[in-house]
Amino acid sequence: MRQGVCCQCGMSASIRSFYLLNGKMYCEPCVWKASRDAQTKGEPSEYVSLTDNSVCVRCGASSDATDFQLVGNQPLCSPCSQLIQDWPYPTWLKAGLAFVLILLVVALINGRKYFHAGRSLYVGERLVDEGHYEQALPYLEETVRVAPESDKAVLLAGRAALMTGRVDIADKVLHGHSGGHFEDPGDDFRTVEALWEKANRAFAKADEASKLGQQGGHDADAARLMHEAAAMYPQAANLAIAAEMYDEGAAFERKDYDAFLSIAQKQWRLFPGPETAGVVASALACKYAITGDEQYKKQSEEMLLEAERGSQQPEQKKRFEEYAERIRYRLASRAIIDKPEYDKKFRSQKSQ
Repeated sequence: MRQGVCCQCGMSASIRSFYLLNGKMYCEPCVWKASRDAQTKGEPSEYVSLTDNSVCVRCGASSDATDFQLVGNQPLCSPCSQLIQDWPYPTWLKAGLAFVLILLVVALINGRKYFHAGRSLYVGERLVDEGHYEQALPYLEETVRVAPESDKAVLLAGRAALMTGRVDIADKVLHGHSGGHFEDPGDDFRTVEALWEKANRAFAKADEASKLGQQGGHDADAARLMHEAAAMYPQAANLAIAAEMYDEGAAFERKDYDAFLSIAQKQWRLFPGPETAGVVASALACKYAITGDEQYKKQSEEMLLEAERGSQQPEQKKRFEEYAERIRYRLASRAIIDKPEYDKKFRSQKSQ
């Protein structure tokens, strides 16, 4: 058994009765005073008890020459260390441990998707709280797929979908949850409900605008209604896009062909495709009709060719043939007439 000597009072005893403070060895009474003095001076005042690794904790055997091997942070002599390692555990205990391990493996295999769903819910909720709705939505959709009965997951997914204009996803997750019924209609439910009602009002107004636009000659009113819908539900970017498209028609109605061309070219830059190319061709044809500038005619024909190349699907080809005929007539005659008038003047005769 090793001995220690207090640096303060000189007392000698077993090293296990001493404490270490700031690199010095103290007996118990002295370490209390030294700790208070250190605290007064602003020095570290925490002390730790010393251990004697030359004494076996099981049998008490000691060794003055070397420290015993540590087993689980405890010093054990060689015989005790070997005894602990070869301890004869009963068969029932071994069998019980094996059964528990099997249950753990089965639980981990079957519960893996729920662990993943829980993590997705945690990440999705944090992103929603930070206002990152678009990034949160995939995580929350995954959670709802695994746990469709979770009020929290469904409401968070519905909120993220509505805040990104994805009304289709919001409708699917909300009405797929017990038919839209929630056990606890708390703040989360009321928040989503308000968003849902606002989105529905906006799309009802958009539908009204669409019906007006289909009648012809009402593009200005249709544009006004669509702008109101977009302002009501700004998260749905497609409403603002549709409003600008109706602005094209409104500009054509009031014969503001510069505005018509400017909006059409902006739409083409943002969403290049056969439909937007066709509108640019139409606007350029209007500019040619009123100015006689051959440059506008050439550009219109180029954009018409671009629209034709992009019209690969049967429905696209059908639409292209319809408006291309009117644009070519405008380029040939320099007469600007709208679709109803063109149909009445030319196509009604063909249908007779």
